[in-house]
Amino acid sequence: MNTRLWILLAVLVVATIGGLVWYKNRNDNTGYIGHLDGSRLITKQNIVDALEKSGQSDIDESTIIPDHYFGKKDSKVIVIEYEDFACSACNSLAPYATKIHEEFEDRVLFIYRHFSINQNTSTLSQSGAEAAFLLGGREAFWQMHELIFGDDRCVEGQDKSGCESAILGYAEQMKLDKDKFETALKDYMTNGIKNKLNRDKALGIAAGVTATPTWFINGEEIKGANYNKMREAIEQALKDTKKSE
Repeated sequence: MNTRLWILLAVLVVATIGGLVWYKNRNDNTGYIGHLDGSRLITKQNIVDALEKSGQSDIDESTIIPDHYFGKKDSKVIVIEYEDFACSACNSLAPYATKIHEEFEDRVLFIYRHFSINQNTSTLSQSGAEAAFLLGGREAFWQMHELIFGDDRCVEGQDKSGCESAILGYAEQMKLDKDKFETALKDYMTNGIKNKLNRDKALGIAAGVTATPTWFINGEEIKGANYNKMREAIEQALKDTKKSE
């Protein structure tokens, strides 16, 4: 093989490796996180601004998934929940979390973020909730959230195929388009879901999260499924904000 052919081959190899690195970074880049305020609700525009500040110009806004929230959007009391559907403690907390949401929904802003504990059902179950969002918006996300947490088929130690079957069943129950939902699950690396999961975990790590569930109530960290402590902290935060008005 002559020298020119060797050079051409080397260039092609370098270009291929460079393309793979670019593609991975494009879908797994969290370098812009430092330009986001993780203590607040993160909107699509916040993410676009952060990406631009980090030097990214090739931004596909159609694949940007913002924070999922519930309750009073302009509340001065903000609860940020870092959880994983595969987490057994999160699963146990879920019915009590719903009680808290319902009790304070007209006074408190609740933000849910994924924090993977790296179980075999973590990414699948999280992607299921995000796929529901892509097809049906915020209400669909919360409906899927409630359904997944409603039983233990995606909890750590469960079979991945059983979890997938459950999620597909929930999507059918919600009357989501079957083909589009399955495509969203399959394409999670490129349709914005993987970026959302990575961003949520990076924000959690930056906030000091090491386990799930971890909630932040106006910055106060509460670890573990402690319903009474969570509720008391919310009540105190509401009293504190009222005093400062």
